[in-house]
Amino acid sequence: MFYFANTRKPNFNKIEKINYNRYWQERGFELNKKLKEREEIILDLIPVGAKVLDIGCGNSRLPVVLKAKGCLLTVADISGEVLAGYRQYDLEGWIIDLENIKPDLPDSDYDFIILSEVLEHTTNPEEIILTLKKHTKNFIITIPNSAFYRYRFQLMFVGRFFTQWVYHPSEHLRFWSHLDFLDWLRALDLKMIKTISSNGLSFGGLMPWLKYIWPNLFGHQIVYYCSVKK
Repeated sequence: MFYFANTRKPNFNKIEKINYNRYWQERGFELNKKLKEREEIILDLIPVGAKVLDIGCGNSRLPVVLKAKGCLLTVADISGEVLAGYRQYDLEGWIIDLENIKPDLPDSDYDFIILSEVLEHTTNPEEIILTLKKHTKNFIITIPNSAFYRYRFQLMFVGRFFTQWVYHPSEHLRFWSHLDFLDWLRALDLKMIKTISSNGLSFGGLMPWLKYIWPNLFGHQIVYYCSVKK
């Protein structure tokens, strides 16, 4: 049934406090083989020569590709295992704990700060944005749209809340619909430049425009490009 395809049921068998260093030690750090759909969009949005900070990058290939494009890249993550993995690709970075974010960063004045599939993992996204906006001209943020049609139908017909986490339930702490997130960004005094649904319902590619015309219903992971008002 297309309503519930690729929608996972939660597995609560391994419930314990999440530890991202142990997560990467057990999983083993290896870059993704290719860019995800949302990362292809981000790559196109960021111009050559831009100074970029990618926060919560995990094992994304995007920092490596952006550096090859000619951008000045820095990575930041809560896990030292992740930073050690990126050093193999001559990318330097530093530890950042977004839950206890400090007002000063090791470096500042970025053209872009990337937060891809990050904010929904935090309890304090408002504080994070208000702190980081002092250090950048632009944000590129991606989140999963909690109003995606599949999640709506899953809850209505199956009675199960949507599962947007893999390792531990506490991975996702905040939930936004596309419309909610637009309002949220405006409230933080960010100027929206562009939003693009990176994936969503397309009926096997026959209607790829659905996720662009009705992103709140048919867009799954959505890219938000916004600038900091000066």
